[in-house]
Amino acid sequence: MSSRNSRLKGFGFGKRKSAASIQTTVEGVPPSSTPPPGQQQISLPGPTPPLGAASSTTSLPMNHPTPGNRPPSYSANYIPVDRSSPHQQGHSRTPPSQMVGGPPPINTGAPAAYPLNMAPPTMGGAPPAGGPPGFGGPTGYPPAGPPPVTQQFPRTSVAAEVEGASKSKAQLIVGIDFGTTFSGVAFAFATNNEAKEDIISEWPGAGSYTKQKIPTVLYYDQYQKVVGWGPDIADALAPTGYPKPGVQKVEWFKLQLMLSGNTYIDPINLPPLPPGKSEIDVAADYLFKLRQAMRSALQKTLGEVFNREERNIRYYLTVPAIWNDAGKAATRAAAIQAGFLRDENDNRLTLISEPEAAALFCSKTGLLNLKVHDAVLIVDCGGGTVDLIAYEMEEENPFTVAECTAGSGDSCGSTALNRNFSNILRTKIRKMKLPDGSKTAGRVYAKCIMDFENRIKADFRNNGQKWAVDVGIEAEFPEAGIEEGYMTFTNEEILQCFEPVVNRILELVRNQIIAIQAQNRTLQNILVVGGFGASEYLFQQIKLHVPPQFQAKVVRPMDSVAAIVKGAVTAGITERIVTHRVARRHYLMATLQPFKEGYHPEAYRVPSLDGKDRCKFTRQIFVQKGQKVKNGEPVKVSFFRQVAPGATLMYEDVLYACDDDVCPEYTKDPRIKEVVTLTSDLSRKNLEKDFERMDTPQGTFYRVYFDIYLTLDGSEFSAELVCQGEVMGRCRARFRPFTIFTIIIAVAIILLDRSSRFRLSMNRLLLVVFTLGSLVPGTDAGDLRPVRRQRPVDPRHPKRGPPAKRGPPGGSEEKVPLVVSNNCDSTIWPGIATQSGTGPGTGGFELQPGQNRTLWTGDCFAKLDYEFSGAPPATLAEFNLAGGVQGMQTFYDLSLVDGYNLPMGIVYIPAKNTSYIPPNLTNCACIATAGWLAAVAPNGTFYANASFPVPLEANETNESVSGWCPWPNLAFPPTEPNSGIYPYPDDQVQRPAFAPCKSACATTGADKDCCIGKYHDPRICKPSRYSTSVKAVCPDAYSFAFDDQQSTFIVPKGGGWEIVMCPAGRSTDILRRLGKELFELASGGRLSDQSIKRLREATFMEMEADADMRTETETETDSQMKTDTGTRTETRTHASGAGLSRRPMLTAAVTALASVLLVA
Repeated sequence: MSSRNSRLKGFGFGKRKSAASIQTTVEGVPPSSTPPPGQQQISLPGPTPPLGAASSTTSLPMNHPTPGNRPPSYSANYIPVDRSSPHQQGHSRTPPSQMVGGPPPINTGAPAAYPLNMAPPTMGGAPPAGGPPGFGGPTGYPPAGPPPVTQQFPRTSVAAEVEGASKSKAQLIVGIDFGTTFSGVAFAFATNNEAKEDIISEWPGAGSYTKQKIPTVLYYDQYQKVVGWGPDIADALAPTGYPKPGVQKVEWFKLQLMLSGNTYIDPINLPPLPPGKSEIDVAADYLFKLRQAMRSALQKTLGEVFNREERNIRYYLTVPAIWNDAGKAATRAAAIQAGFLRDENDNRLTLISEPEAAALFCSKTGLLNLKVHDAVLIVDCGGGTVDLIAYEMEEENPFTVAECTAGSGDSCGSTALNRNFSNILRTKIRKMKLPDGSKTAGRVYAKCIMDFENRIKADFRNNGQKWAVDVGIEAEFPEAGIEEGYMTFTNEEILQCFEPVVNRILELVRNQIIAIQAQNRTLQNILVVGGFGASEYLFQQIKLHVPPQFQAKVVRPMDSVAAIVKGAVTAGITERIVTHRVARRHYLMATLQPFKEGYHPEAYRVPSLDGKDRCKFTRQIFVQKGQKVKNGEPVKVSFFRQVAPGATLMYEDVLYACDDDVCPEYTKDPRIKEVVTLTSDLSRKNLEKDFERMDTPQGTFYRVYFDIYLTLDGSEFSAELVCQGEVMGRCRARFRPFTIFTIIIAVAIILLDRSSRFRLSMNRLLLVVFTLGSLVPGTDAGDLRPVRRQRPVDPRHPKRGPPAKRGPPGGSEEKVPLVVSNNCDSTIWPGIATQSGTGPGTGGFELQPGQNRTLWTGDCFAKLDYEFSGAPPATLAEFNLAGGVQGMQTFYDLSLVDGYNLPMGIVYIPAKNTSYIPPNLTNCACIATAGWLAAVAPNGTFYANASFPVPLEANETNESVSGWCPWPNLAFPPTEPNSGIYPYPDDQVQRPAFAPCKSACATTGADKDCCIGKYHDPRICKPSRYSTSVKAVCPDAYSFAFDDQQSTFIVPKGGGWEIVMCPAGRSTDILRRLGKELFELASGGRLSDQSIKRLREATFMEMEADADMRTETETETDSQMKTDTGTRTETRTHASGAGLSRRPMLTAAVTALASVLLVA
């Protein structure tokens, strides 16, 4: 979560944005009853207005319907919008590239289609007298009218078109039930809607046993290589049956693909991912292994037929119904990464909700005894989630259904039972009073967990039975329930595991029944499916607690465990039976609306080219939450822009979503989240010839009318922008965490440090990856090229760099240098990827101890806001050099809001033409690591390293300082004090000695720790224990979202910056050392040559690299960055910024990501 926006009200930056939903605004929407926010907001860049039209960002074209009221792309040979994956997480992330921004659209307020007796305009000519349809008056700008009308237009679904095109030949359909705890694969050959599903039941490692579903589990070695998966785990386990030393078991990772915070499971309770692996990486690793096994099985079964048809296989992958758009996109990204598809444009993968798959299976087996308008409730109880959807029957022949109510669910699957059982088990093991590190505790824990998973959970019926588990020890511990080698669990203890989970499921069922009755539908069946649905206790509880008239209607299919995967195959065989869906979210876009005095916030007022003021950030809703939408049919809304002569016709329109029942009026509200960016390119049109010219006293401009079609197909959605009958832009569920020019230093810290406290070796490698780019959502930048890996340097015998050289390099007066220095005792290998051209050393270059590298920014982008979302824990160095545009304050800071994992410092580089240095200029640093790279002292404590003096008072010891991070916040915690297990002492998990620390927000996810929800207020959100600890160790750094502004430092004009990894010493307040010289600057005076020399020497790190390399780097980077960024500075400001010239601005984030990459 970024640390910046929450604390910048004093600087005029407005409200803080969630790291999960970074918002780039576009404009428009009719006013609603929601009270306008009062905080100040940032103006967004827009096109340069003509003289006399100070900051208008409006432009407008007309509504051009196409034959049949459909967008041109919806034709018989329509190729579905290709799908996209979210950015890669962790070390494999690749940022989107910069796109040219454009003016926000204005909603025409017109009906979505022209009346039948009105011919559509051609080639962008003037609209009929009186403006666009639905308005009276002159042709100029239409007066405010009624709220715009959204319409749906008939269209055959994409799935149906594909099926129809292939009915003449057999097609291989593969259904994949990718579950939290178990997964399965089924397949069929489909011909003329006829086929029989077969389930793959022979898996590698399963021997002669056949299994319809296999465990969703992976085993990684210390180098992040998969050494075991699913049933094939022999190579991962020792003869004792436990993971081999250095092997990590990873499970339940599917739940981490769901990026929303509204889940029953606290993220802290999920098992950790391997260091350096994102949730998409792990899911892709499992799906890759699943795909390999699937291919082997199908080749055995189908032979040459499979080889011939493999490239044409259509895949149907199930996802929980409660997943948001980001979770679905992450699932698709993992499938692409696993090789199921050739690339993102390959459309052979369809996501289908698990309840819909279950409904398809039940309909085929004849379990749905429905008449028209009867309803059936599907209760899909899986390992991670429980999903419920109610369908009503629309037609008997052909059999079709529609969603009756909005689907619901929660993360209360069978894994929640495991967590509850684990808590009970830990309590019993503590009663054994074993010494810390006892292997007995680990064996007891593992055996009980295995027995609960394989036996107790499935057989529990709440009938008073006691459960005895053979734990294989001779000693007796009556207090812990261990006698004669068996640990006994009472019925009451097991019931404690089930009750909270089952009660939540009963609540979901009850709410769905109430919603069905509110629709005046007759509920005929309640179908319980899924792996957890096979629990007899759960099934009987559902029957017992539904209203009496429905108890006999609760049924469970004979093959309920395989219902999902078989239904996924059925989805590919038959026509989709679900014709209408109930929207689970509002889908909307930002537009401009005529400004209403006294109603709209004054801060949102912007002028337009026609001389009328408008309100930005107003929202236009395409689809309301709870609205019934026909599956696959587009919803159209018409807009227009006002464009100045000579303006570029490339735009980005952000589509938003809101989960609240009542959608806020303004898109700046934190409850409204960005979903996808629709990028359109109208540059092939001629502005003067193709669009309507408007001559006003304010000047000449053009109106560009267009339509946006939004299509929901159940599992995903797409959008198209249509202008004058041509599709000018398409988008799909593309998610982006960055919306600004960023520099990310992702430091993969490879530490195998052996000490008395952490039991790790001293070999380690620091791998630094820079990502340079001007990042605007919705574009794909490709993958970062692999960085050359080197053998780790023994920190006890490092290669020292040459002695330091003082002073900034020459010729830097017109550019902003960013120097990255390696002051650590190990060589760093940075790899640079830039979306602004070709950066230096894209394949990786060596940065030895004591060396640095300079990156000249040249002409920077005139961005006015910044947001960064790093993977915590991450030490951040943040900059905003907006140049004071529209009263915004420039600043820089070190932030530990996202956690801490590497010592870092920021050093100011003064320039000769410096005219102002603020009074709080500080070379801030955070060195919260005592004993970094330290050898083991004879007394068992750490020696202090010369580069890392203890960052507190002299009476503090290394040992006391190294324990500053609260135990629950440790990213790689050692054995929990007094518990004996984590989860058991011999887990052999590699943990770096510097103990990266997670923030309170990353640790708990609670609103009070993240300063969100009702805590989004500096008067309510207070420092946590983590924040207090951070302040004690790093007083210069921000510790939580609403930390004091004394930790933010005003940026001086001129000069540059040095980001130092492993800086020497504490933070240095320059004023304490050079008060006289800086007072001269702050007073507008001139510095003497002696003062300039002293100031430079005092504020420059002593670094020196090879002179030839340094010169080459500066020249190369300068020319590249200046050339590439010069083409992307076409930005325009609103209202009060109209008279400002374009100013260079650097927005940078420097983060050390706590990902561990183990290298041989």
